[in-house]
Amino acid sequence: LGRLQRLALEAMGLDEAATPDMVRARYAELVKRYHPDSNGGDRAAEAQLQKVLRAYQTLKSAKLA
Repeated sequence: LGRLQRLALEAMGLDEAATPDMVRARYAELVKRYHPDSNGGDRAAEAQLQKVLRAYQTLKSAKLA
């Protein structure tokens, strides 16, 4: 894994042994947790959601999700 992929896994709270199924499940969990509709428009949660979205896109483009 490259540096970006390791950072993306870390941002999602996963380790390097995570399978694509684990990545997708964790992504779904985090999106539900940090979505603005679930947090009353909390800006901190919104920023965290953006971090998760970028991490998932990084992993998806590397065929790890």
